[in-house]
Amino acid sequence: MRSVFHYYYLTSKGKKKSALIDAETLSEAKEKLRAQNIFVISLKQQKYLNKEKEGSNRQLPTLITQLAQLLIAGIPLYESLLALQEQYKEERLHSVLTGLAEQIKEGASLSEAMEQYPSLFTRLYIALVAAGESIGALDVTLNKLSFLLSNQSKLKKQLTTALIYPSLLFAFSGIVVLLLLLFVIPSMEMLFEDRMVNRFTYMVIGVSRFLRTQWMFYLPTFSLLIGGLIFYGREKKKALLTALLYIPILGTLMTQLILARFTRTLGTLLQGGVPIIQAMQISRNVMHHPLFEETVEEAEKRMIEGSFLSTELKKSKWIPSLVPRMLAIGEEAGTLGPMLGKIADLYEEEVDKTLTRLMALVQPVVLIVMGGIVGIIMLAVLLPLTDATSFMSGG
Repeated sequence: MRSVFHYYYLTSKGKKKSALIDAETLSEAKEKLRAQNIFVISLKQQKYLNKEKEGSNRQLPTLITQLAQLLIAGIPLYESLLALQEQYKEERLHSVLTGLAEQIKEGASLSEAMEQYPSLFTRLYIALVAAGESIGALDVTLNKLSFLLSNQSKLKKQLTTALIYPSLLFAFSGIVVLLLLLFVIPSMEMLFEDRMVNRFTYMVIGVSRFLRTQWMFYLPTFSLLIGGLIFYGREKKKALLTALLYIPILGTLMTQLILARFTRTLGTLLQGGVPIIQAMQISRNVMHHPLFEETVEEAEKRMIEGSFLSTELKKSKWIPSLVPRMLAIGEEAGTLGPMLGKIADLYEEEVDKTLTRLMALVQPVVLIVMGGIVGIIMLAVLLPLTDATSFMSGG
């Protein structure tokens, strides 16, 4: 894996400047600079924080789009990378662009250069770029990749936006319940001293006391329970994800998301010139569900033996019948790639509709449940107060 090194040097006029150079080792970087007759003052490897790396991943779709547009405009690859290098001068991707440009200058292909940055460029990127280079249509392929990344980002935003309101509502309601149990109930507890209270009120007071006095017990227990559930979830990932498919609406949404990602990726790879088996191997990695991944993997084996994708997917009870029917039409007409794109369009629209239905159901359920808990606590406080009022008035 190659690295980027930052160095300070003196110009012929004696001015101090800084620049970046791509190399595998510090020694190689020194040799490169020596060969260019550059008087180096200091040289060190660029290091980045995780946040910077995450920022680069977020910027990558935009970078791919810009590079595609430059190539479509007729600007050579090396000059396009240099132009982008100037735009990203103060950002993490600047060093990556420097490395890519240097390797292109040395005679490497873009896909070969990308392989040196596996944390940024996945197999999907590299396979598409390599296919585009092999048919002399890198600009078109990068444009397809840009479209694919745009659709993936759109799906993520849809999910994030849909989850924000219910999550905030649940968190706010939870805070209100804790405030009632930790502060409101204790402040009123003295009113019920030496008086008989109903079991309902006694239970709420007991819960409040437990939360205030036994935190050294329940906090570690709760943490261990969460840790145990996470560990169990990882060990039994397939069983848990399969169980989710049986839940109404949620299971439908999961299936639609998985098929939208898979068909969009596979269709883009096929239209980009990637062989179908390699394209399927890459595409099943975006499904993120063991059950569906196994279905596609089994289909790959049968297709090597001469079967068709539509025939194999038809055997799975988890794949809606619409998918193999449309695939069969695409296979017969020799337009499998475009047909996969149409299936992806269909399921992306369905994801939007299902998310709307799910949120329409989840929001009132959260309100009812959390509102019910708050109401129960308030009722537990108010019931004895009516007796206390009678008692204080002499009733």
